[in-house]
Amino acid sequence: PVQALAGMLMVCGANFVEQQLGLESGSLAAVSSSEGGEAATTTHTMNVKGVTMFFIALYFLMATQDIAVDGWALTMLSKRNRGRGPVCNSIGQNLGYFISFVGFLALNDAESSETLWRPLLGLPSNPNHGLVTLGGFIKSMGIFMLAITTFVALFKRETKPPSSTGVNKKKRFSVDDDDDDDGELDASEIGLKETYHRLWAVCQLPAVRWLFVILLTYRLPTALSDNVKFLKGVEFGLSKSTTALLSPTVILPLGIAVPILAAKIWHGHPLRQFMTAYKIRVTLVPLLDVLMLLVIKQQQSAALSSSSIMNSRGFFWFAIVASTGLQTIVNSLQFNAQMTFFASRVDPAIGGSYMTLLNTAGNLGGTWPSSLTMLLVGKLTTPPTCTPTTTGGGEVCTGGRDAYFPLQCVYSVLGVVWIILMGKKVRRLAELPDDAWRTHLLDSDESTHSLLNDYDDIEAANTKRKDEKAE
Repeated sequence: PVQALAGMLMVCGANFVEQQLGLESGSLAAVSSSEGGEAATTTHTMNVKGVTMFFIALYFLMATQDIAVDGWALTMLSKRNRGRGPVCNSIGQNLGYFISFVGFLALNDAESSETLWRPLLGLPSNPNHGLVTLGGFIKSMGIFMLAITTFVALFKRETKPPSSTGVNKKKRFSVDDDDDDDGELDASEIGLKETYHRLWAVCQLPAVRWLFVILLTYRLPTALSDNVKFLKGVEFGLSKSTTALLSPTVILPLGIAVPILAAKIWHGHPLRQFMTAYKIRVTLVPLLDVLMLLVIKQQQSAALSSSSIMNSRGFFWFAIVASTGLQTIVNSLQFNAQMTFFASRVDPAIGGSYMTLLNTAGNLGGTWPSSLTMLLVGKLTTPPTCTPTTTGGGEVCTGGRDAYFPLQCVYSVLGVVWIILMGKKVRRLAELPDDAWRTHLLDSDESTHSLLNDYDDIEAANTKRKDEKAE
C-alpha cells in the first residue's frame, strides 16, 4: 500500500512539481529573442514551499517502504543467505541512481538528446528540447512503480508470521542444524513504544556507538570526489554529452558487476572489503580525479601545443574513464560491504528497524560532509579578474584561487589519518561476536518472557550440540 501511494503521488503530482519549479510547458526558456533582436524576458518564480511539501510527503512514504524492504531482507532470507540481500540492494541502488540522476540529466539535456539519443533511437530532430521533461520523468517512474506493485500484489503472497504462543512458538525457535537462523520478532508483537525503547538500547551498545562514529566520519575525506568533482569538471568545460556517454558504458555495468564479484571475493569478510576499498578511495582515486580535471582544463586552453599528450583525445578519455570507473568500483565495494555487515549483525529482537537505524547513520555520514565541503569550496575559492580583449571578443582572466586542489590534498591526508586511527577499530568491530550487537531486553509481558526464555534455552542447546560435535 505504501509503494502504491508513492506511485500515485508521483503520477498525480508530476505537473505540480513542474509548476512549483517554474518549469511548466512553454517556460523552459526564460529568454527568447524577438524579431527586432531584443530579448523578451518572462519571469517564472519558484515556489520552494510547494516543492518542499511534495517531497516531504514522497520521502515519508519511501522511507516507510524502505523499512519494510529492510525487514524483508531479514525475514525472507535465512541467516546463511542474508549476504545475498545486500547484493540485491547494491544493484538496485546503482540502477536507481543511474536512472533517476545520471540517466535523467542525460535525457533531459537538449544537446545530448540532439547529438546522441535521437539519432540512436531514430527520433526526429528537436534541438531546443531534451528527450524527457522533469514532469514526464516523474510521471513515468510513478507508473512503473504502480505496475510493479500491482504485479507483486497479484502474484506474490506473504505468509503470516508464526504465533508467539504455544506450539508455534516452539517451532519458530526450533533447533535446526541445517539452518543456523535467528527468530524474528515483528514490531506488531512488541508494540511501537517497545520498538523505540529497544532502538534506544541499541544506541547504548558500545559496538553500535563505535559503528556510528565510523559511519559519520569516513565520508568526509571522500566528499570532494563524491560531490564536487563532476561539478568542477563541468566548470572546466566537461560537456553533458560526455557525462551522458559515461553513464551506460561505465557507471551502470560496474555498479551491477562489482557487488556480485565482491560477494565471491570477500565472502564472509565485509569489513575487510570495506577497508580495502577505502584505502584506494582516499589515495588513488583523488590522484585520478586531479588528473581528470587538469586534462579537462587543458583541453579548453591553448596553452599547450597540439602535440602534447595532455591535449590528445585518447588521454582525455583515459583520464575520465579511469577516474569515473575506479570511483564507481570503490563506492560499490564500500556500500555493498556496509549493507552486508549490517544484515549480519542486526538484533532479531528488532529486525528491520535496526537495519533502518544503521542505514540512517550511514546516510547522515554522507550528507553533512557534502554540505561542509560545498561551503568550504565556495568560501575559499576566489574568482579571477576578467577583462575583455580589444580584438576577438574574448576575455583575459588573471588572478583568482581555486580551492578544489588544496582541499583535495587536505582531504587525502585526513583519509590517511582516518585509516591510521580508525582502521584498528574497524578490525575489532569485525571480530566482535553477534552477542555484542544485541540488547537482550526482556518485555514485561509473560508470553514474550517465555518466548525469549525458550529462545535462550534452544540457543544453549545448539551450542551444547556444536561443542559435542567438536569434541
